[in-house]
Amino acid sequence: MQYPNRLQTALVFDQRHDILEAAVRDFARIEEMKSGAIFNVPESNPSKFYRLFNGDEELMLTFEYMDGPANADAFRGPLASTITGIMCPDIRERITTSQSHILVEVSHGVMGGVENDPKIAAFLSEVGMPKAGASKEQFNRRLEVLTLMTRIVTDHAKPTAIHWTQSDQLFEYDNFEAYASNSDAPGPLHVHPYLFGPIAAPGEPQKMGIRTFGARHWLGREILVEPNVLPWAANYETILAFLRIASLENGYIIPDGDTFGPDDRSLSYRVDYRDADPEEGELGVPFYELTPLKHIKYGFVAADHVPDENVFDDRSFPPDIMPEDESEKAELANEWREKRELAENAGGSFEVRAIGNGGAAPQPPRPDPTPTQVSAPSASNPGMPSLSGRGLRAKVFGRKGT
Repeated sequence: MQYPNRLQTALVFDQRHDILEAAVRDFARIEEMKSGAIFNVPESNPSKFYRLFNGDEELMLTFEYMDGPANADAFRGPLASTITGIMCPDIRERITTSQSHILVEVSHGVMGGVENDPKIAAFLSEVGMPKAGASKEQFNRRLEVLTLMTRIVTDHAKPTAIHWTQSDQLFEYDNFEAYASNSDAPGPLHVHPYLFGPIAAPGEPQKMGIRTFGARHWLGREILVEPNVLPWAANYETILAFLRIASLENGYIIPDGDTFGPDDRSLSYRVDYRDADPEEGELGVPFYELTPLKHIKYGFVAADHVPDENVFDDRSFPPDIMPEDESEKAELANEWREKRELAENAGGSFEVRAIGNGGAAPQPPRPDPTPTQVSAPSASNPGMPSLSGRGLRAKVFGRKGT
């Protein structure tokens, strides 16, 4: 579902606290300084529950303190994810030994997000009432507000675990703070990388794949990378780059079958559109599959990568590679023109490559003599501006092999 309305964070503590009123007061003051938004408090139970409402934006917020351990069942999804254990090996103990927790929530509309209930949503649709908060701008605003609410609570009491429900991820405090301080959406805070892959046989490299949760909230689809020999974090950075290209103001989704990468041609991935798996039933969602074709840093080149030297000018194309039929030739040229316009509007460029060399596989590039093995994604990687979201407009290109 794109742009979910009701967003929540659960903060888990190893002791009891009485900080809710102070946190709410600080949030209201800081948010007013930041955006000018003024919140009324239509409902409160001192030190336990506060509801805030801003009529100009129809933003509804709640802060709730719960004295007692958190319900472990609520964390079943992220606890089953490999990445959770990688990032915080003792996360289960932190949950089971918790003594209190705080829930913070944000939604658009006077109904507080209850229209997410299918029955209520169907009724509202019948009477012609538009869905609250159903735009990318409002969704990003909710994420921004929720991040501030969560960080202010952590300023008053340091949690042992934080459940960011939009992407169903569990974090320990330091990792959350690193992601939240660079919270331009979408980023690592908003996209959960579920890792999967076969157990490697002795002497064979471990292959790891990624299936995301959270990308659907911008794209209506999730993103998949099948298991391969590249470090999972390198593939995850590319997933975030693909998502950021699509979510730029003038961005676009790389067309089905095309490839993309930075202008320095240090890496290349193909994009394929996949339908939802019928076996997953209602839980199934369509996804974009990203297939690595080249990654210079790790000395990787796939057999079906079209060599860089096979680029040609699609505006003065070689006649011998074009279809003989004039209508087919015109259709192909128009397709390239439209894709070039999409890429250039996003600040990128467009290339077309011809398969050549008799179909022979390219030789692998020589890897960096001292490559850095990435074991976990970073919130910002200034060494790779094309993948961190900084400078994407000037770095990304799409190309079509013919």
